[in-house]
Amino acid sequence: MFKGYAAGPHYNVGGSGSNFLCLHEEPQWATYINGHQGTAGTVYGAAYYLVDTGASRNSPFFQTNSGSRAFLKNPAPCAFCDVPGRSRTAMIPARTQCPDGWTKEYAGYLVSEGHFDRKRSSYICLDEAPEIAVGDSSRWQSIFYPVDVQCGTLPCSVYIGGRELTCVVCSK
Repeated sequence: MFKGYAAGPHYNVGGSGSNFLCLHEEPQWATYINGHQGTAGTVYGAAYYLVDTGASRNSPFFQTNSGSRAFLKNPAPCAFCDVPGRSRTAMIPARTQCPDGWTKEYAGYLVSEGHFDRKRSSYICLDEAPEIAVGDSSRWQSIFYPVDVQCGTLPCSVYIGGRELTCVVCSK
C-alpha cells in the first residue's frame, strides 16, 4: 500500500513509545507547535545496527536487497501491506487520510507516555477531538503526551523536527 521509513523511540532514552512504526514517505501535517516540546514523546528514524563483516559479525541477514551495502548505521525502510479478502483495521502514523479503498474511522495525533524520565508505552493514535471521561483528575495513573518527530535518520526535508505527528485509523 505504501513504503516509508521505519521509526521508533531513541535507543537509549526512556519515555515515548516502545513499538516500531512505519512512517509514510510523504507525511501529512495538521495543527502543530513549532519546535520541540520539553515533555513530548519523540520518534526517530530507525537504523540498522547489524555488523555483517569481521569478527564481531551479528547479522544473520542476506545482503541480497541492500545492493551489497553494509547494514551498519544505515536507515531502515518499511512497507505497509494489505492482504485482500480479510477484515482489517490499521493505525497509520504521519497521515491524516486513509489509502484509497479504506474507510477513515478517525484522525488524530500520535501519543505516547512521553518525556524521557517516564517508562515506555506503545505509540497510539488519539482522536483529534478527544472526549473527557468522568473520574478523579487528581490521580494521574498514566499520561498521554503528543509525539514530536526528530529528523536526522528521518529526512529533515519532509519530517520537520519538533512537529507533532498525525495519525489516522482506517478500516476495510
